[in-house]
Amino acid sequence: MSEILFLAPNHEIAQVAQKVCDGSNDVAIEISRMDDAVSCARKAQENGYHVLISRGVTTWKIVNSEIELPVVDVSIGGYDIVRAYFEAKKIGEKIGIVDVEEVVGDIDSFAEVVEDKIIKYACSNDLDDISNGVQYLRDHGADVIMGKVAMANEARRQGMNSVVISSGIDSIRRAINEARRVNMVRKQEMKKAKQFKAILEFTYDGIIALDKEGKITVFNKASEKISGWNAERAIGKHITSVIPKAHCHRLLNTGQTEIGEILDIGDSKVIANRVPIVVDDKVEGVVTTFQQLERLQKLEGKVRRQLAERGLVAKFTFNDIIGQSISLKNTIAMAREYAGVDSTVLIYGQTGSGKEMFAHAIHNASSRIHEAFVAINCAALPENLLESELFGYVEGAFTGARKGGKAGMFEMAHGGTLFLDEVGEMSAMLQARLLRVIEQGEVMRLGDSSIIPVNVRLIAATHRNLRQMVEQQQFREDLYYRLNVLSLKIPPLKNREKDIISIAQKFLNEFCLRRGKAIGDFSTDAEKLLLKYDWPGNIRELRNAMERLAMRPWKEQIELNDVSNALLLDEAEITFNTSEKSDVSNEKDNSTDSILDKHISKIERSVIHNVLHESGGNKAEAARRLGISRTTLWRKLQENMQESTE
Repeated sequence: MSEILFLAPNHEIAQVAQKVCDGSNDVAIEISRMDDAVSCARKAQENGYHVLISRGVTTWKIVNSEIELPVVDVSIGGYDIVRAYFEAKKIGEKIGIVDVEEVVGDIDSFAEVVEDKIIKYACSNDLDDISNGVQYLRDHGADVIMGKVAMANEARRQGMNSVVISSGIDSIRRAINEARRVNMVRKQEMKKAKQFKAILEFTYDGIIALDKEGKITVFNKASEKISGWNAERAIGKHITSVIPKAHCHRLLNTGQTEIGEILDIGDSKVIANRVPIVVDDKVEGVVTTFQQLERLQKLEGKVRRQLAERGLVAKFTFNDIIGQSISLKNTIAMAREYAGVDSTVLIYGQTGSGKEMFAHAIHNASSRIHEAFVAINCAALPENLLESELFGYVEGAFTGARKGGKAGMFEMAHGGTLFLDEVGEMSAMLQARLLRVIEQGEVMRLGDSSIIPVNVRLIAATHRNLRQMVEQQQFREDLYYRLNVLSLKIPPLKNREKDIISIAQKFLNEFCLRRGKAIGDFSTDAEKLLLKYDWPGNIRELRNAMERLAMRPWKEQIELNDVSNALLLDEAEITFNTSEKSDVSNEKDNSTDSILDKHISKIERSVIHNVLHESGGNKAEAARRLGISRTTLWRKLQENMQESTE
């Protein structure tokens, strides 16, 4: 379908326009009398035309009507006037011209060229003014009058000869090309307008715009829902009449942006953001957005659930850390202080002592609580896999790389916290890459050349002596000082004697409830054994022991024998009598302790070797079954080898 309609005033101009179009179907041509111009234009608008082309008074009538289509006027060119002049000279001696100022303005220059005096009258497109112009030319002795169709018709009505200044092919071609350009621009503007409307109508935010008088010019559907006002009623009214508490209009005076103010609008609590529209240093209006607080809270909950599904939330707080020992309380107090700043924290502690739980708690007590918490164990992955997990990779970076690539841990933790457990197990190459990320605050995926800025709070943990590793050139000194900004040492379980029984009871209750089993209490002898045991695996070992204990039957109380079995100790080899009287000599106690320690070490060696045998010599699998890390297993094997050679 044609998008441009050419309303020609006569057959001559219509034929020229047809010639210019030369078979192009984007311009339709109709002959329309001046009196029918507005009705023709209205039909064109109803039929979906985008641009109109017309001439002279016809253009003026359409422009001054309620038609919203753009109108391109066919102008009068110099050649058109020359042609009309020589045609008029064939009819009479004195020539007059009546037309708009754009046409008659340069007629004096033309008159000098042809050495003739042309009488002129500049009129508007108003028919009364045209009539006055014709009368003026007649009174000043004009024999023939030149002008467009309306002027020529008026001259004939007053009994004078006339010549129509007709538009030539060049003028018509210019008009058609201009109409095509206007149509293209209009399409672009319509596209932008529809996009803008879609944004306004389908956003969840209420959007209200005011003019410089404080009257509403934009009122989207979300604003209708929040305020209870219909847009048709609201637009044009002063904002105080629609939403008195919005206070948007005060920006017309202050010109200051206002962000994040909580307001009551109707039955809703909203967060309002107001921005002034400033043109040439003058406030010409205000745009305000409203977000329903309830929806934001639901959205936050959804994000938190999604993060939880991906394992990107911290699960523990300081309230989850059990214990009343002085050493633990001091550690928690220091960790709370560290949570209040954004500096890197290095957590020291034996395997299984609860380093990761403290990392979770620090994140949940920090300003980053609502952001991601990402944890990775640097000892659990081989070097190449750990590198790709930490820094991510692009598609095709290596064989088996995921299609589309993968974001690394640093990217996933952006804005939140990254916990690097067992950081002392990192290779020298990965230590160098980690140092660069910490120093530059940016990361580069494997196989990529682009830099990704990251904002991450780093918490690292290790059971090793990093200072000693630096001296032995096993750990980078510069990385050590980057990580060891704030130090936190977790006390081992054996130094938290007051906490052992309460933690054991908590774990036991948890496992008993899972099995639907009655919760038991420890006998005095059982408690003494728990307190006497060295707990090389710390809290993790205690948890494993309580899980085994929950699987065993007991009578009214949990006795010494039950606990020794849960600790994988052989009762027949234990000569320690926990019920001895308090008057037993210190020498005997020390002897008993020594015997118990030797038996425990012997049983531990036996258990480790049995599990290693069952695992086919696979140390990783053996460590998993024993509930300890590979590093702890290796250390115990070394200790056992030394004891067996003594």
